[in-house]
Amino acid sequence: RKTWHLLGTFCVLLSFSFIFRECLDCENPSEWAVRLYYCCFVVVFQFGWASVQISHLSLIPELTSNKHEQVVLNGIRYAFSIISTVFVYLGIWLLLDTVGGGSADLGPDDKNVFEIMAYTVLGVGIVFVIIFHVGTKERALDAFKDEPAFQKKADWRKWFRRPGFYQAGVIYMASRLMVNISQVYTPLYILHTLHMSKHNIAIFPLIVYVSSFLATLVMDRLHKALGSRMTYLLGLILVLGACVWMHFQPGRYDCVKQSAVMSNHTVTPSVLTPISPCTRGYEIVYNHNVHVEAIFGAAVLLGIGGASVLVTSLSMVSHVIGRETDNAAFVYGAMSFTDKLSNGAAIQVIQVLHPCSLTSCCPACSPYYRMVVSFIPGGAAAFAFLALVWIVSSERLRALFSGRCCNTGSIQNDSAPIDVHFKHNSDYRTMS
Repeated sequence: RKTWHLLGTFCVLLSFSFIFRECLDCENPSEWAVRLYYCCFVVVFQFGWASVQISHLSLIPELTSNKHEQVVLNGIRYAFSIISTVFVYLGIWLLLDTVGGGSADLGPDDKNVFEIMAYTVLGVGIVFVIIFHVGTKERALDAFKDEPAFQKKADWRKWFRRPGFYQAGVIYMASRLMVNISQVYTPLYILHTLHMSKHNIAIFPLIVYVSSFLATLVMDRLHKALGSRMTYLLGLILVLGACVWMHFQPGRYDCVKQSAVMSNHTVTPSVLTPISPCTRGYEIVYNHNVHVEAIFGAAVLLGIGGASVLVTSLSMVSHVIGRETDNAAFVYGAMSFTDKLSNGAAIQVIQVLHPCSLTSCCPACSPYYRMVVSFIPGGAAAFAFLALVWIVSSERLRALFSGRCCNTGSIQNDSAPIDVHFKHNSDYRTMS
């Protein structure tokens, strides 16, 4: 696992900075040439990132099979990912004020901000990768050769015959879809729908991740008090609440067709900005008495809800793996595959249906991004709820027909017994 982690880190180091730089030695390149140039680095980066993520996640079920300890480890892991993300957004916020372009709108003059941040992230990341590889000791499978579960090497194909594998995959895929689509499109929603200044594309995610970090501090207690399913359901409710909030939050102004301008609005042409131009036939209408900063309340709900569903879904995957850690990388890889596939398909559909050109925005951008940030994560939350009902129903049916809840790789209730409870204190502290 550590070898794959190191290989992934090397791929990230080779590719990440080039994604945020202008094309090297490119003089008047064609659009396809530029696209191919950046796609090569993106492919290398995604391979490296997947290697890092899967190898790191697969260490958790090896360190402990106790359900609550896995929740703690997943929570700690997610908390530190939040800390790193907050560091990035704080850096972008600071750089936009210092080395960014003087305009209030985001544009080509701000490219240096992202280049500097990319190099900073790589430098800090190298330090912590060294700490991880020096401080974390990976145990070989020989250490468990006397235990029954490790007498025979497991066949990875058996997972396709287990209902819990598909249940965990659906839950994890929906959770990542909620969080990732929100991350990708809320900056565009902030700029083109609410018409806020460019600094808010750093402030909004910052609030989201600070809220997520605070939520992870109480996640273990919440799991013990409510159980994993109720905790996940609570996260779904909060995400849905954030989606409803973002859908009905009015912006500073709107581009309205001249025939539809209402008498209780005041037309203010001075509000026209390059970021959301009103074309011929539209007039700019300023929404009076609108506190657009209220959207930060939705950021709090999104942060707490996103942390709840992600940590819980990862804990569900760890519970499905149990002590069969020799296939843990395959299981996490399959979960990551569904995550990447669903997110890629969703983003592709969103871009294909975009009402404006790829190079500029139009008045139709405002309602379009409003629908994207509300309907896509909200739909994923509704889909995850149906998956949760599926899990509960399938377990009750098995209990009804067999008289007990069989351990067939399903996502069991928190009160279900765990076959073996073991704890490796030294490795547990190192992973933390």
